[in-house]
Amino acid sequence: MRGIVINVQKGLYKVRPVNDGEDINCTLRGRLFKQSQTTKSMVVVGDYVEFQPVLGGRGVITAIEERKSKLVRKGAGKKGSHLEQVVAANVDQAILVFAVKNPKYRKNLIERYIVSAKYGGIEPVICFNKIDLINLSEVQEDIKEYRKLGYTVLLTSTITGEGIKKLKSLLKDKISVFAGSSGVGKSSLVNAIFNEKKTKTNEVSTSHYKGKHTTTSSQVYELPFGGRIIDVPGMREFGVIDNGTGIRDAFPDIIELAKQCKFRNCSHINEPGCAVKEAIESGLLEERRYRNYLKLKKSG
Repeated sequence: MRGIVINVQKGLYKVRPVNDGEDINCTLRGRLFKQSQTTKSMVVVGDYVEFQPVLGGRGVITAIEERKSKLVRKGAGKKGSHLEQVVAANVDQAILVFAVKNPKYRKNLIERYIVSAKYGGIEPVICFNKIDLINLSEVQEDIKEYRKLGYTVLLTSTITGEGIKKLKSLLKDKISVFAGSSGVGKSSLVNAIFNEKKTKTNEVSTSHYKGKHTTTSSQVYELPFGGRIIDVPGMREFGVIDNGTGIRDAFPDIIELAKQCKFRNCSHINEPGCAVKEAIESGLLEERRYRNYLKLKKSG
């Protein structure tokens, strides 16, 4: 039988059959289990698998299909920092959720998520949430900047309902992953989409304005109007792994400027005739964005 993995909990994989039927808890067949002991993110939410039902109402995963896309970050800690940690697989778009306040977004982090989405073959959508907490003029320049770069930008509030209808239209008939830091309101958005309480929500700590983890493991929700949501736990760290394609696609303005540099292999650091550095001096390119580009290029 063929199914999609909708939850992963310590070696137990909940699989939903693609041709109807009840969800079934599965383990990995012998050789796959051995492989999983040395392979990070071998089976993740969103993976399509083949499985066989066994006694006791359980199942055994016998094969894992190749992924068409993936949302990836660097593994946590020094030991795992060189490894890919796949957050979700086989998705069409990533709804990258950032709060305009409590906790306020950082543009460097937005760009990290965009690089990761592009690297994994996923279309990023930037969602500025909690817009009821501020005057829109406070973020208008950033909204214009990301839209100018070609990204879809949503403004949402689960308090006023603003942007929820537009969000639903973007989700229709697509597989979407909701990603972002803890406390940005991903779980509240999921509840607003369904107009009912599907998942727990937590208040943001007022002592340091950092989010508290609400979703503790990735969850899959089938949309009544067509499509599927993968809601992943909030991530306080998001290290980027890239082979060059993600950064190229996430910084199209800098890549375009680089074509005008005097030297073909310009590093955009101290070479003469660097169009990127000239754009910073003239105010056409934000220095913060340039420095984040160099940082991600070095770390990726």
